[in-house]
Amino acid sequence: MNSGLEPVETPAAPAGTLEGRVVVLTGAGRGLGLLTTRALLEQGAQVVAGHRSPSEELAQLADKYGDRLRLVAGDVAKEETAVALVAASQQFGRLNVLIHNAAITRDQPLVRMPVEDWEEVHRTNLRGAFLTTKHALRSMMRGRYGRIVYVSSMAATLGNPGQAAYASSKAGLHGLALTVAQEYAAYNVRSVVLAPGILDTGLGATVPPDQLSHMIHNSLVGLGQGQQIADTIAFLVGPAADFINGTVIRADGGMRY
Repeated sequence: MNSGLEPVETPAAPAGTLEGRVVVLTGAGRGLGLLTTRALLEQGAQVVAGHRSPSEELAQLADKYGDRLRLVAGDVAKEETAVALVAASQQFGRLNVLIHNAAITRDQPLVRMPVEDWEEVHRTNLRGAFLTTKHALRSMMRGRYGRIVYVSSMAATLGNPGQAAYASSKAGLHGLALTVAQEYAAYNVRSVVLAPGILDTGLGATVPPDQLSHMIHNSLVGLGQGQQIADTIAFLVGPAADFINGTVIRADGGMRY
């Protein structure tokens, strides 16, 4: 039985699994987004990586993969960024996949939360998803095919003290994804939500030690690896996952009650 203290290594996906797929990914500069960008490229995808601030690691990937990776800087909550991301995908000739990963958090008890913090979290996490989806859909509808993956959180399904803004913004992705799946099924567009548990990267790496220990204890397999979730996302955008649609997938290792 794994105590959660030792991470479990998972085998890498076969190279070339995503050959020919063009992917737009938001929040690609660091954390889970960076790991996902690398996983997609390793499996043969062509990637448009949206990011808000410069990232040395992302620049290194651009040097390594050349024309298969295009970087687009911008605020995901601004419509011109969504337009630029889709335009960059057209340089590859099409857009097959959108992954909305960009997210921020402003954690504190709700009664002390400034309205500005609440609005900024929803602006990035939910408005950003709406804008990128809106513009990506137009391209997918023309191509009669699309995959959209929304990266959510277990906070959206279980709640989490101090994360009212974050949890509610992520829960909004669930309603968005399920509606998109129904509205655009006729165009062969599929959408899915992935809700990870606590991870060793991204926002999970900023959780205070006491709270982190409690969250790890509640997971049956302990702290999750960002790389495992990145590989799961890569699977969900590939052809083997084409029949997975209109659902929320929990990736939390199982939870104690």
